[in-house]
Amino acid sequence: MRSVSVIKQPINLLLLTVLLFCGMVTNAQENSPYSRYGWGNLVPSTPIVTRGMGGLTTGYVDFDERYDVKQGVPRYLKPQSINFLNPASYARLRTTSFDIGFEVENQVLQERNVIEKYKATFANISYLQLGVPISRKRNFSMVLGLRPISRINYQIQSYGREINPETGNSVDSTLTLYQGKGGSYQAYMGLGKGFGNFSIGANLGYFFGTKDFGTRKSFINDSVVYYKGNYQTKINFGGLSINTGIQYRAKLSKDIRLVLGATATFSSEYNANRDIIRETFEYDASGGTFIRDSVYREEGVQGTVIFPSTYSGGFTIERQDKWMLGAEYSTTSWDDFRLYDAKDSVGSTYMFRIGGQFIPSAYGSNYWGRVTYRAGFNLGTDYIRYGGEELKKYTVTMGFGFPVRPNRFSNQFTMLNLGIEFGRRGTPETRLQENMFRISLGATLSDLWFVKRKYD
Repeated sequence: MRSVSVIKQPINLLLLTVLLFCGMVTNAQENSPYSRYGWGNLVPSTPIVTRGMGGLTTGYVDFDERYDVKQGVPRYLKPQSINFLNPASYARLRTTSFDIGFEVENQVLQERNVIEKYKATFANISYLQLGVPISRKRNFSMVLGLRPISRINYQIQSYGREINPETGNSVDSTLTLYQGKGGSYQAYMGLGKGFGNFSIGANLGYFFGTKDFGTRKSFINDSVVYYKGNYQTKINFGGLSINTGIQYRAKLSKDIRLVLGATATFSSEYNANRDIIRETFEYDASGGTFIRDSVYREEGVQGTVIFPSTYSGGFTIERQDKWMLGAEYSTTSWDDFRLYDAKDSVGSTYMFRIGGQFIPSAYGSNYWGRVTYRAGFNLGTDYIRYGGEELKKYTVTMGFGFPVRPNRFSNQFTMLNLGIEFGRRGTPETRLQENMFRISLGATLSDLWFVKRKYD
């Protein structure tokens, strides 16, 4: 008998819409002057399954005790998402799960007292990860993953008059181009181990990144020819990082469970290399550049980059197959950030997250009754200090979990998670305010591996 996978019509329409939207914006580029500071704009750091719940992660674990292989039940009847921000949750993996996430984001920047707005739309991969239960009976699992941490991408033009520093007189008009690119990424391997109701875990990763930023200045003059100047700095770094977590789960009643969690990401110092370039250049006929003269160049300067520690604590309370509520608090000591022993326009942050989800009828015959509906919000501060100002930020979220009907007589289960977020960085009184609208799509594909056959 041939088994056929049936995907409901709503899922077909959802996938088609998102894929078409992603195709239209893939070539667009982010352009955020905020990414000039620190190590750029921090990308969304939460699994898409929880983005609709305000980004809850510390006390979140995707685990159904009724299908615990340890208790002799041979099948796990639903997909399991991977919560990579609290590795203690890995201990409850019962299925081999592959998680992938995508996001499409629209940003609108507006400067205070300026009518014009700048808009940008772009798409990115959020993460790739694979979770494998090493021993279900001993609550021991492993996760491998890769995800972006931050992005640097900006290009800003400014017109002005140059002043002679000796005389104080105006010299000439100039066009200044500020531009930067780069970002950071983390490849990681995590282990989680459970001891009764208590779980611990750790991610050991390789954290690496680049930052290429510079200023190009051109004089605007019809009668005198000036060389154009390029002032550029390139930095790259890499090294090991570690993130740890704990969780404790307690049954409050027959079908209500409480999960308490905490995480710690420790401050790390990474080796870095820096190239400093000072040169004159000209544009060619195709719009490219060629060097006129290398005024100053220093390559391979050794140094360090120090990234700060992050701590969080939170909880979730869940009624099986019906609802979940949770809250958490996190803080990051960005005051400790150093780039070649120098401080930057960054500061320590805090963030509150609150959210929940609801399933009308988890095993009912109506498809929309089996869909998971999510909502939440978060509120806190951004780590970038633009013009010395502390930037408040908030995000209002909603999301959906769409189950995909599995193959008959198989242990393969799939869930499509959709997250919708609207956020703001800064206020109308801030020099530069940024509004954000983001759509995220994640796919969790789970299968029950390494189970001995009972029949041939």
